[in-house]
Amino acid sequence: MIERRFWFALLVAAIPGVAEAETITFDPAVGSERTYHLEISMHSGFTDSDGFYDNSFVSALTRFSVSGRDDDGAISMDVFPLWFAYDEGSRVTSTAYGDAPDDLAALMREGFTARIDPDHHVLEDFAPRGDADMPAAMLAQMRDQLGQPVPPVEIEVEKGWTTTATLPGVADVEITVSAVTPEAVYLRYEGASKDARLSGVSVLARDTGWVERSVMTYDMRIRPGADDERFLRQTVAMADADSPFPLYTHAFRGKPEWHDMPTYPFASITPPPEPDMIFTGEPGEADKHGRTYTLSFTHSAAAGSNIGRFTVDDLRLFDGDTELPTQFIANMPVTVPESGGRFRTVSQVRPIGLGDVRDDLENATELRARVDWYPSEPFTLTLNPDADGNASATRNGASAQLRPTDDGYELLLSGKTWDFFGLSFPEGSAVKGQVYAADSGADWLTPEESQARRLALPDYSAIRVALRAGSIPEKIEIRVGRHAEKPAATREVVFRTKRGKRLDPDTEPETWALYPDGEPPALDTTMPESLDVAALRFRLATTQAKHCKAGLDAPAQLSGHDLVFERQADGKTGTTTFRLQTDDGIRTHFYGHEPVTALLECDTALEWDDATQTLDPERPWLIDPASLGAETTMTIAAFNHRFRIVDADGTALALVSPGETPLTSEDTLASALFEDGHIRAAGRPERILEAHTTPDAATRRFDIRFPELPEPREDAQ
Repeated sequence: MIERRFWFALLVAAIPGVAEAETITFDPAVGSERTYHLEISMHSGFTDSDGFYDNSFVSALTRFSVSGRDDDGAISMDVFPLWFAYDEGSRVTSTAYGDAPDDLAALMREGFTARIDPDHHVLEDFAPRGDADMPAAMLAQMRDQLGQPVPPVEIEVEKGWTTTATLPGVADVEITVSAVTPEAVYLRYEGASKDARLSGVSVLARDTGWVERSVMTYDMRIRPGADDERFLRQTVAMADADSPFPLYTHAFRGKPEWHDMPTYPFASITPPPEPDMIFTGEPGEADKHGRTYTLSFTHSAAAGSNIGRFTVDDLRLFDGDTELPTQFIANMPVTVPESGGRFRTVSQVRPIGLGDVRDDLENATELRARVDWYPSEPFTLTLNPDADGNASATRNGASAQLRPTDDGYELLLSGKTWDFFGLSFPEGSAVKGQVYAADSGADWLTPEESQARRLALPDYSAIRVALRAGSIPEKIEIRVGRHAEKPAATREVVFRTKRGKRLDPDTEPETWALYPDGEPPALDTTMPESLDVAALRFRLATTQAKHCKAGLDAPAQLSGHDLVFERQADGKTGTTTFRLQTDDGIRTHFYGHEPVTALLECDTALEWDDATQTLDPERPWLIDPASLGAETTMTIAAFNHRFRIVDADGTALALVSPGETPLTSEDTLASALFEDGHIRAAGRPERILEAHTTPDAATRRFDIRFPELPEPREDAQ
């Protein structure tokens, strides 16, 4: 039932109370609408457990549309669930993947109607739209869930105004107006009862009364005081879908740890790179992980480390040139270093909707997105604390203040909206810290729960760093990442899927050796194997082995059975093994046997010479089998016996499969053909070799001595 009803809590969060003058009044125009993005983290476990918690997460999108106004002031709304996902770690269910029960999916597609009572601040009526029917029990559950998040009092537009109210499960909740701007009113919620407590913040649009953003954290106890006392902890983050701020709801990890503060010096400040260094024109990658995509694109090494920040919008999915209907929601991108001094920007995106996107995702070759780049012009603040641990500094609208607390120190940092802060302490200072939002909330919130509140605080950039140190640091440096308020460049970036990269003839395929475990031995390099266990075998490339036989120069027996060589071919490795055994196949180890002489006799020797085909210097992985004289009816094994496609290191390369399923040695060459009629080498080949036989016979002779049977160990007797 959790999955069926959690999205429902969003509706009431979007409805502040209707009030008189100088109060927030929910007064939207008929036809106005909002779409909300909701993220919920839920955690439960035994109170005295040490890190063993059940973590689950809910994600949702819901559109609310004002459909009418009555003479008595009541507001009619249509409610349309657009997407719902439930993640419990080992399993993710999502309406985008067709996971919703048929009856619930039908109700979500039709939507619901609701009537807001202006006197009591509750939904007076809630029902499915159209002719859909809903079980009474489900309707009652929804109605109960909808009634809980509604603020029970009118909110006056005055900073510092406060009142106390009772919310379901939490008595004496103090609601305070923490800030007022011409556009918004900021609220703070704090409350506790015997078994539950609440700490939260929200932002209300001052002109219409819509909730803009909200973060609420609940902590509840089950069987408090008992030996098996359990807790249920939940953070609900909500924002208008057009909000630029990320919604963070982290896994609960119990008692927060203190982390070592960085002591390495900051890199030198460099000017912002040019747009062409940020957007190189090379396509990015769309890597599918479970039910999410990780989009990433690489910046030029010349861009350095001062990359800036990005936003990703207008995601569209394509199969070739055909746009597919799947929609996505993207997380805020982050930029990370990679090898070679380059940096890569990464964003996780999730399919959304009510349907089943699996076929679209399987057929997709690329995602396209509008990427905005906001360059950074960083600068540094320096604090030199006095003997009491006090220090402050300001520059370019950013401020830093260090002050002592009862159990250490705290560092307060604030700046412009998209300022980010890095810290550097003196080497050997051994300072530990925890990072909170500037308005940290209740003291029982973890640092991660506190940071989630930044979504609905007046200053998104502001943070509080709690510090512990044996002595006052002599200096603290703060690197302020100041980002442009408007994008300096915007590009449509193409992110290719695994299928898209595979099908693109201009993309060099990932290198994959034909023989990952090593090249099959040639006749002049093969040597006896397994003698340490009194066995004897020779491995030889199958292309050569079919012209050879193995034997002994003189007959030998064991227990009345002749010793003979058995031939075994392995299509995956391209190797044939000649193994010595008794003629009944029972004995394959010959401890203490008299010496023997083994022979490899070949009618002809195999040589590899350059084929006549010339490779395209720009796209050498594209190979026309007709130019090699290779029939498409031949098997992959037969092709590999006749041809070797090798790279600059001499490694034989496999063929790329046009589909998801790898090619097997039994497949025909036709299975490896792409739409352009080429086969493709898995890598960057330098030449193609073709097998030829010589007219001369070849024989190799090996004198073999088998070891004696080892004495049993004492501990085995």
